[in-house]
Amino acid sequence: MNKSKNIGEKIALINGMTFGLGFLLIMTFIGLLISDGLLGLIGIGALLTHNYLFISLALLYLTLPFALWIFGKRNSKSLNQGKSILKTSAEFSFGVNLIIWLVFLFSQLVLGGFENYLYLNLIVVGIILVLGFLTTYTFGFYIVKLTKEKLKASVQQRTEL
Repeated sequence: MNKSKNIGEKIALINGMTFGLGFLLIMTFIGLLISDGLLGLIGIGALLTHNYLFISLALLYLTLPFALWIFGKRNSKSLNQGKSILKTSAEFSFGVNLIIWLVFLFSQLVLGGFENYLYLNLIVVGIILVLGFLTTYTFGFYIVKLTKEKLKASVQQRTEL
């Protein structure tokens, strides 16, 4: 059983970090381009001068591997219990998004002095819901399906020995 948990962790970390960091970087730069124009140069300057936003984004990026690791373990456990790929994908996607965006929200609230509390909460809840649904059927589905295939191959390999 321990080996199967490791399979889920490894697949979630390798694939999730590739997709997740790529997506977060792209969205960060798109946000900078939209908000402050001029190829994002002004936006990067604004980001670096608003230290609490920079810290919150850094925490978001640093939280991603931990969230993937935790829910990668759960993928293996859920699949071994016979849950469907789609249900496991939904748990994985919503779980990872919930953790990283709640860390972002709390850091923004604590460091930003609780300004625009309701507005920020609504934005983060919206992000969690939208990204949770989108990643359930895309990246999450791919990661869970790959985990299931690796688990099946691991079981076949053990039975052949």
